[in-house]
Amino acid sequence: MQPAPVRPRVLRAAPPVLALGLAALACDDPRAPAPGGASTPPTASAAPAAPAASAAATPTATEAPKREMPPRPVPLGSSGPIQPSAPPEQQMMAIQYTLAMVSPQPTDPLVDKAYLDAIVPKLAVAVRTADKGKTPPDPVKATKGNRKIEVDMGKGCTERTPSNLIAQRAGSSLREAYDAGILVVSCHDSLWECHQSTRDPSDVLCHAAPRR
Repeated sequence: MQPAPVRPRVLRAAPPVLALGLAALACDDPRAPAPGGASTPPTASAAPAAPAASAAATPTATEAPKREMPPRPVPLGSSGPIQPSAPPEQQMMAIQYTLAMVSPQPTDPLVDKAYLDAIVPKLAVAVRTADKGKTPPDPVKATKGNRKIEVDMGKGCTERTPSNLIAQRAGSSLREAYDAGILVVSCHDSLWECHQSTRDPSDVLCHAAPRR
């Protein structure tokens, strides 16, 4: 008798359930490469939120807060001067505007008495060296509840004089004066008075003011 032929053993494919289970494990493993050997690209992160539009409009720390003012007798950027022959309406506007310049608001800093006591004698020395006429005695004083510094001089008061005196000759600045609660620095000679706002360096107004 011949021995029975040996049948070759056939490898059976894994059951479909097992194949699905292996595929699921591969998907759950973050280290498993994607088909084709390429790594799955990471999910893009959310773009950073754009800054609020109001942030760009927020004033910097070096800016004094602006406020509503009465009508100006001349456009901002012009200091005048308002002449004695100007119409009464324009002269009244100048009075109202200069009063508003020195009127404190709730947002304005309180008066720093130490700064005031230090700057007044410095301005007195400064005006005596800058004056083109005879300087009156005690030429510098604080008025309007210490909100205004008035500098009296014999001759030479112009729209640039107040800022030049405080910045170039007294070693301070309009910003420092505002931070100390001073709202206006003015010069006054025998003909004119010029009011320099510390809130806004571009806001200067001069008018006729003969000394009595």
